[in-house]
Amino acid sequence: MNTVSAENPSFGGKVPHLMCGKGDVADIVLLPGDPGRVEMFKDLCDNFEIVARNREYIVGTGTYKGVPVSVCSTGIGAPSTEIAVVELIELGARALIRIGGTGVMKSEIRCGDMVINTAAMRMGGASQFYAPPEYPAVASFEVVRCLEDACRRLGLKCWKGISASIGSFFAGQGRPAVGRVFHEKDLIKKYENLRILNMEMESETIMTLGSLFDVLTGCICAVHANRKTDEWMEDFAEPQRQMCIAALEASVQLKNEYLK
Repeated sequence: MNTVSAENPSFGGKVPHLMCGKGDVADIVLLPGDPGRVEMFKDLCDNFEIVARNREYIVGTGTYKGVPVSVCSTGIGAPSTEIAVVELIELGARALIRIGGTGVMKSEIRCGDMVINTAAMRMGGASQFYAPPEYPAVASFEVVRCLEDACRRLGLKCWKGISASIGSFFAGQGRPAVGRVFHEKDLIKKYENLRILNMEMESETIMTLGSLFDVLTGCICAVHANRKTDEWMEDFAEPQRQMCIAALEASVQLKNEYLK
């Protein structure tokens, strides 16, 4: 019977969850939560091929304007994101950029706008096993700059600020669950008082681990909902596409200026 080390498992030279090996993943990896979003890059990149499928993880690699870029789904929330991030870093990733959807906390932000997170409240759960709560989750300046520049070139309205990155979709984000209210009464007001820009579920895990392992990180999200105005997008395919293009444009700049 073939066995692997429980402490550092490897399956035929592949990491155990992403099921990729060295050479399958580019220096820069975009991280959507939704596996279905990986397929979008077939129309945006050259020579884009799916290199692995396992559980909630789909990994694809191609080129954009001559720059190799990979896309890896993380699933929803911190635990599955932790697995993806650790294994990607083990495979040699040098920059990780979250791409996803988000709900915002300011009435002036419109659905379809872009949010670039400069930092995140560490409320996901998984990163607590790596660093104490006082350790900050911060995006890399280089990635923030490249994302902002890309949005400007593409004519996309973008907002920068701190996210509440939460390991709960319902109670943790002020929503009832099965008709019952478990969250504190003034939870949303509390986030507002802290000048939180948006809520999502993965960025703090990516940022914290990136800092610990000396990998550049960032996060750009398309606004799907406004929690202040109760505005929601039912069809957010186009903003998602625009966000993906912005992330690809930022990847080219990041590679040329910072990852030579």
